[in-house]
Amino acid sequence: MNFQFVTANTAGRDFICGDIHGHFDILEKLLNSHTFNPLIDRLFSLGDLIDRGENSIHVLTWLNKPWFYAVQGNHERMLIDVVESQAEETKQQWLNWGGNWAKDLDENALQDYYKAIMRMPAAIEIALPDGRSVGLVHAELPDKCDWHQVKNMLLNAPKNIEENYAISDMFWNRAQPLYDETRAQQVQPVQNIYHVFHGHTPVNQYKTISNRTFLDLGSYKTGKIGLIDVCEFLN
Repeated sequence: MNFQFVTANTAGRDFICGDIHGHFDILEKLLNSHTFNPLIDRLFSLGDLIDRGENSIHVLTWLNKPWFYAVQGNHERMLIDVVESQAEETKQQWLNWGGNWAKDLDENALQDYYKAIMRMPAAIEIALPDGRSVGLVHAELPDKCDWHQVKNMLLNAPKNIEENYAISDMFWNRAQPLYDETRAQQVQPVQNIYHVFHGHTPVNQYKTISNRTFLDLGSYKTGKIGLIDVCEFLN
């Protein structure tokens, strides 16, 4: 499943969070501070649930929560590459980039994580109660972009989706949040979607460029995870 559409939540609130990197304890405290109600509220993650935090081991518990949704980030892609390539060099690179929480997992245990992460989509579209829709992509989309094209590209992607360079950029690219003001003004709104949210590139505070907002507050360095109530943020 490379693309997921989620219907509107008419009973409660929808929240979006930035990169977690295994800091689920911080996330829980943050949700409690917003009186998150798992019976009616939902939480959407922008990817990088794992790595650089010892509590990454608990990602399966979170992915099994019926109110929790997440797109794949580049750190999920690294775990996928390790399992699929079976290459020691790839594994060592992942361990060096934050995957050391998994160094003692045997092959069967790692397969459990792989299977769960493979079910995570590369992009999510969320319908809002007022008829608008928002998109979630881990890293970024091209400066000129159409959401319908993104959806079609993902639905027709090769088995190894990163063979498509445009899709690979959705996991890895770090350009837009670092643009200066002049360059940022050249970024066009993503067409056929009201707003798109991203993580991946740490920012000191939420940064909006056109109709794209970056929410990664650098949890593994700062101890802060970005979290917004979608409808409240957009109103």
